Amino acid sequence: MNERLQSLCNDLRGTDILVTGASGRIGTRLLDVLLEAGMPVRALYREPPEQSRDDLQAVEGDLLCPATLTSALEGVEVVIHLASYAPAEDDPHPEEHPMHRQVTVEGTRNLAAAARQAGVRRLVFASSTRVIDGSTSLYAHSKKEAESLLLEEGDQLPEVTVLRLAPVYGFPRQGGIAQMIAAIDRGHFPSLPDFADRRSLVFVDDAIQALLLSAVHARAAGKVFTVTDLRDYSSREIYEWISMALGRNPTPSRIPVWLLHLGAGVGDLLQRLLRRPMPLSRERLRKLTASACFDGRPLVQELGYQPQHDLQSALAEIIAAYRSGS
Repeated sequence: MNERLQSLCNDLRGTDILVTGASGRIGTRLLDVLLEAGMPVRALYREPPEQSRDDLQAVEGDLLCPATLTSALEGVEVVIHLASYAPAEDDPHPEEHPMHRQVTVEGTRNLAAAARQAGVRRLVFASSTRVIDGSTSLYAHSKKEAESLLLEEGDQLPEVTVLRLAPVYGFPRQGGIAQMIAAIDRGHFPSLPDFADRRSLVFVDDAIQALLLSAVHARAAGKVFTVTDLRDYSSREIYEWISMALGRNPTPSRIPVWLLHLGAGVGDLLQRLLRRPMPLSRERLRKLTASACFDGRPLVQELGYQPQHDLQSALAEIIAAYRSGS
């Protein structure tokens, strides 16, 4: 754990924290950070984990069952709300599952009401830049609706901070960067042309830094921040860096853009027939070619956010974990 995260954990020492979404990829890493810093923490699970951890109080509760949240929130001062619906890996349309609205909107509504009744001081909500990148998916709409219900009812709820996280990297097996690593390693990823696209990303520990800053600082209340690593990347750059980190020579792209679109159409057809995601589809191609770049500087200016990582330098560690099967 870097010194920045240790310092923020020290600032929160003595604060009773509840983490939702504790079994997710960001939640799991957040618990690692808090426990490594010697902080007792409470985590909400629909089903408690089989293995217990020192100083971790695992509590059973369901965001869709308000009655189960009362005891989970007893004595809690800060809630870090990461929970969202996790689609199956073979879901060809993961952002359109109806459970997104149930968990993200109704679950957040139930949590906020229970937190107010329990006297919780601060609720930090992990949203997504999908709400501002032009996406029309149910996932994006659900995150936006949850943001609105928290911010518009601010006088009846705990202090609320909304963090719109750019796509988070740092995981060897999960997320878009991990999928690219696996596909390039298997030779199943095309040599991309330069689409002149620019996109924002954030390393998982820097996302956690933003969550902890929002829990620490009173001036974060009522604010919405975008969280990035303050750099921007192109799909071609990412392809080249991953290839080199894997020990492969990135090849010049000889694939015309029209052929990529044709392949994406074929991918859509195969997804419908086989009912599982394909390496290339129209939606995946859109994400690779469209820019999604955001301004993370307000978080620096108002809360002192200091990202410690960038994708190019982090790839060696990510790929080492991928190679080891972590």
